[in-house]
Amino acid sequence: MKNATQIITTLQNKPQFSKLLESKCIVKLKSSLLISIQHNIKYAYINNGILNFVLTTRLNTFDIDNIINTIKMILNSPMILESDKFLECLDTKIEDVRVYLDPKPIQKVKLFSTTSHINMYKERATGNIKVNIEDKKLNKLAQEIFELIKRGKPATI
Repeated sequence: MKNATQIITTLQNKPQFSKLLESKCIVKLKSSLLISIQHNIKYAYINNGILNFVLTTRLNTFDIDNIINTIKMILNSPMILESDKFLECLDTKIEDVRVYLDPKPIQKVKLFSTTSHINMYKERATGNIKVNIEDKKLNKLAQEIFELIKRGKPATI
């Protein structure tokens, strides 16, 4: 019996699910960058063999060149690719790395919340309940309880 990771691994090796391997490769490559740069990455994608990073802040050219050189070094180094850390990047063909700047801030996702659980309904019950109890004392006690319920006051017994 296969577990979830084995099923996902077999699926991502099929040609129709090659985008899964590409996205895993991008996540691994992002994790190799500095944390301050990781927080400023808006998104990344691979198009026609070119890995594109879109950043949210303006960086100086040294930082952009550093990002490009780090990624290229990882992709061209046979020692790093043979390790378990970047196995996902073996099948992806990345020929070049480009960095773009988008000054718009990263929009945080708002969770969808409804107010349907706060709905108030008008009470339609009238409280007219007929109880046929033969014992007169018990019948009188039941009628008193029903009167208290109709008035909406808590009963004190």
